[in-house]
Amino acid sequence: MFDYKLFEKPVVFFANAIGDHLIALPTMRALSHIFNGQISLMALPNAHSEIFVDIVFKEVWPIRFPNSNHRNWYSGVPGNSDLPFNYEELAEQAKGCDLFLSLTSWHTPELQKLLDKLAPSISMGFFPKFKHIVVSQHDHAFDSSFSLAHEFVPDVQLEDFANPPIISTKHKKLVEELQTELRDEHRLLIVHTDTKKRKMWNPDKFLSVVDLFLAEHSNYLAVIIGLWNYLPVEQAINKDRIFDLCGLSIDLSFGIISIGDVFLGIDSCMLHAADLFRVPGVGIFGPTDPKNWGFRFSHHEHVYTNQLDLLSEKCVLNKLSKLVPLVI
Repeated sequence: MFDYKLFEKPVVFFANAIGDHLIALPTMRALSHIFNGQISLMALPNAHSEIFVDIVFKEVWPIRFPNSNHRNWYSGVPGNSDLPFNYEELAEQAKGCDLFLSLTSWHTPELQKLLDKLAPSISMGFFPKFKHIVVSQHDHAFDSSFSLAHEFVPDVQLEDFANPPIISTKHKKLVEELQTELRDEHRLLIVHTDTKKRKMWNPDKFLSVVDLFLAEHSNYLAVIIGLWNYLPVEQAINKDRIFDLCGLSIDLSFGIISIGDVFLGIDSCMLHAADLFRVPGVGIFGPTDPKNWGFRFSHHEHVYTNQLDLLSEKCVLNKLSKLVPLVI
């Protein structure tokens, strides 16, 4: 265990995709709490304003990848390439850093250059290049990330910091108005279908599950969220109860999730958001393992298969139907 009181200029470094930011959210909150708001953040330009909104940092310095196509954080930062970022600028801003904490799932030569420039007394992360390697005994990504906080306060609890992401005031008002309008007569099924292709499910089967669910539950409406919708909604029998809200801001999309009654989706940032909002949900998993990336906090059902193309609608619908009695 490390004595957090010994460090005068701690810095936490993080740059991954949106879903990873949600997984890191409880850890970031815990670190800010442990260091009494005196820890600084190096992160992608929109991370603090869109995800880590409620967290107090001493300073916030943007990580920029000026010469790459990976400016959109939906795609994350690939760990198998040496993408240049503004490490010299960051090293100057964080001059005097005596504790460097990395929550990233990658360690590239560029990141090592930043470490070499800073030369902190202690560097800590999940790779051998750090002076102290964080080793997690947990499978789930939320717990694995939170292992970093346990290096300073072993008995700090993940659940104490696993609150939902903050929704902006203007979008919260819109969402509350929608909730008031729907609450007396309708329930909401939140649907998320788009992510990396290898994790996506057949669109016709996906739509069939949504359509059959709506046929069985006449008080439900379905709302599709995400970057884009690829379900052929016009083919659905209950198409008048399926609404495409794709393309909304992350903040507003999270707000829509927050008033959902049940969630259906693939391994994605939206699943993690539903989990943090404690919305009961079904997660569909193929190439990734729900033990690592599935629901962690909310009531849930996981569908896990190594042959996603062969997954049946009946299997998913049965899982979804199991959650309906949990809706108050």
